[in-house]
Amino acid sequence: MTAPAGTAWVTGTGGFIGRHLVARLRASGWRVHPAWARAGTPSRPQPPRGAVAFHVGGIAGGRGPARAVMAANAELPVALYNLAARAGCRAFVFVSSAKVLGERFAEPLAEDAEHRPRGVYATSKALAERGLLAFHSQGRLPLAIVRPPLVYGPGAKGRFAQLRRALASGLPLPLADAQALRSWVSVANLADALVVLGMRTAATGEARVWHVDDGRDVSSAEFCRRLAAAFGRRARLFRVPGLARAAAMTGERGPLAAIFAPARLSSARLRTECAWTPPQSLESALASMAGGRDAAADKP
Repeated sequence: MTAPAGTAWVTGTGGFIGRHLVARLRASGWRVHPAWARAGTPSRPQPPRGAVAFHVGGIAGGRGPARAVMAANAELPVALYNLAARAGCRAFVFVSSAKVLGERFAEPLAEDAEHRPRGVYATSKALAERGLLAFHSQGRLPLAIVRPPLVYGPGAKGRFAQLRRALASGLPLPLADAQALRSWVSVANLADALVVLGMRTAATGEARVWHVDDGRDVSSAEFCRRLAAAFGRRARLFRVPGLARAAAMTGERGPLAAIFAPARLSSARLRTECAWTPPQSLESALASMAGGRDAAADKP
C-alpha cells in the first residue's frame, strides 16, 4: 500500500530509523521538513500547518543517565504532540517499542496487552504512550503509536552492527541455543508502515496503537544463520551450557536477554485494517545488510 503524497514534519532524521523514513517519504512524493527536537528546548523549525508529524527521535536503548532518558523518551514526545496540535498538524505518529510489553512473551501479543516494562528505556516509552493517549482523550490531535520489535537493516548500529561484523568475519558465536522465536522488523518495512499509518490516522482522526513486524518470527540463531548466508558464509554457532538460562535470569540488564528470550508480536491489526503487507522479505532485508540492495523492496 502506497500512501498519497503529503507534508511531513520528522524528528530524528539523523538516526537509523529517521534516515530510512525520510527516504521512504520522499520516494512517495512527500514534502519532508526535518526537525531538531530536544527536551526543554524549542524545536525548530515549527511544524507546518496540515503536516503529519512523525516523532522517531529519542535515546535508543536507554543509554545515558536515567533522567536524560526520561526527558528524551517520555517527556519530549508529549511536548511535541502538543506542539503539533497547536500548529494545526493533521496527525502525530510516535515510534514506541515492543519492550513496553516486557522482555519475554512466547505467544504473539496484540496491542491491548498489558504494559510490563523493565528498565529505564522501556519504562520511558510506556510513560510516553500513556501521556500521549491521555492528551488525545482531551480532544487533541489524531495519534498513532507504533511498536516495533528489534529493528534491523543497513546502517543499524550497536549490537546489530557488532553482530554483522562478527558474522561477516566468520567469528564463532555462542548462540547455538538461542532457539526461542522472536519477531523482527526490517527498517524498510517499518518506514513503509509508518507512512501508511500517518496517512490513515490523518484521515480517520483516531488514536490507535499498532504493532509492526516482518510477519515471520525466527530465532536469533536462525537469524544469524541467514545473515551469514547473505555474506556467503556459514554461521559458526556453538553451545555454552547454561548460557540461555543465565541470560533469562539477567532480564534487561544482560546483553544476551534480547537474544535468547522469546518475544513475539501480533501485527494482525495492521495487516487487516490497513491491508498492509511488508514490502521487503527477510531474505531481501538481510541481503541489504550484507551490502546488497539498501532497503530494497520486493513490491512497488
